[in-house]
Amino acid sequence: MDVLSDILVSAAWKNDLLSKGQIYESFGFHFPCEKSGGFHVVTQGSCYARMGNKIFLLQKGDLLFITKGIHHELLSDPKAKVVTIERFLGEKKQQTKTETPVTTFVSVRYEVPSGPMHPLLMELPEFIYIPYSSIQKHHSLEDIIQILSKELELNLGTDLIVQRLTDIMLYYMIRIWLNQQENSPVGWIKAFHDKSVLYALEKLHNAYAKDWTIESLAKETGISRANLANKFRDVLGIPPMEYLAKLRMDKARQLFQKGNMGLEEIAQNVGYASSFSFSKAYKRIYGNSPSREWKGVV
Repeated sequence: MDVLSDILVSAAWKNDLLSKGQIYESFGFHFPCEKSGGFHVVTQGSCYARMGNKIFLLQKGDLLFITKGIHHELLSDPKAKVVTIERFLGEKKQQTKTETPVTTFVSVRYEVPSGPMHPLLMELPEFIYIPYSSIQKHHSLEDIIQILSKELELNLGTDLIVQRLTDIMLYYMIRIWLNQQENSPVGWIKAFHDKSVLYALEKLHNAYAKDWTIESLAKETGISRANLANKFRDVLGIPPMEYLAKLRMDKARQLFQKGNMGLEEIAQNVGYASSFSFSKAYKRIYGNSPSREWKGVV
C-alpha cells in the first residue's frame, strides 16, 4: 500500500452520508464541524460556500473538503435563510418540486476519532477547494464526478456507492493538493516531493514489523546511511528509526482498538520480541505505558 493510502486508512475517519439528491427551493444549510470534517461536491447547478467571512461560488463539478472542524454553510444565495442540515433532512419531503432543481450536491461528514493524528493531516489547510475547471481533462477524478452524477440521477440504492465514490474523490483531492505544494520547505508535504524519503517511507509502512536498521533501510533506498539520516532530519525532523518506532506504536494502537489481541501478541505483530520491550519503547517516546494510555482513550 502506498504511504498516502496507509495514512488515510489508519486515520479511521468514519464517513456519514449527510445529504444527496436534488434541491428545488432556496436553501441555506449550516454544517457544525467541531470534531469532524465535511466533504461537498456539486453535480448540478451551483451554490455558495460560507466559512466565517469567506464566501465563494461552487459550480457544477466543484469539490470542497473542510479538513479541520470549521463550521460552515452551503447556500443557494448569500442572503438565503440558514437552517441546520439536520432540520432540512427532517423537512425534505415538504419540498416543492419543479422541473429544474436549484442544485444537486452530495455532502459527507467525516468523524475524526480521538487520540493522536498523523502529522500529514495536521499540515492540511483548513479547507481544500478544487474547481472542476482545474481538473485535467481525462483525469480519473473527472470520470468519478460523472459517475457520481449518473448515480444521483438513478436514485436507486445509491447510498453505499455514493459513499465509496466520495471516499475515492477525497483521496484524489488530497493527492492533487499535495502535487500543488512542491515548494513546501519541510514536513510531510515536502516528504511527498522527495523521492528518496518517500521511497524509504513506503518501505517502512509496508514492512513495519521487519527488523530494520538505518543501514538496511539506506541500502533498500539506494542512498548512503548518512544521506538518508540527513534527509529524514531535514524533511521530517526525526531520524528514520525514531519514525519507525512511532509508526509501530500507531499500528499497535490500531490492533488494540480491534479488541481481539493481547499486548504480547500486539507487540510481536509490530516487530518487538515481547510486550516488555514494546512497552519500554512506548514509554520512552510517549512517557506513559501503552495499556494505561490506550484504555483511557479507546
